[in-house]
Amino acid sequence: MPGCPTITLPGVTPQVLECLKAQARRFGVPVPHDGSGTVTAQGASAEYRWDQDTGTLEITFSQLPQWVDCASVAVRLREAVRACAFQQASS
Repeated sequence: MPGCPTITLPGVTPQVLECLKAQARRFGVPVPHDGSGTVTAQGASAEYRWDQDTGTLEITFSQLPQWVDCASVAVRLREAVRACAFQQASS
């Protein structure tokens, strides 16, 4: 499947970003340790860029497997941000 429009995720603090990276690694997605980069795993490729000043994470998928659609990926990413933010608030 071809790429998707950029997914913009607000409210991503340094702690939330680390939580998101840890979740991705648990699913076998090798995420670099810095705030931007390229990730390729399980038939998907994406570039991500985190702006610490605005707390915004942008992810652009250039490729997805046929069994995944852009809307589902966006929903899952938004859910993950909310879960990580809640986890950080509860700590």
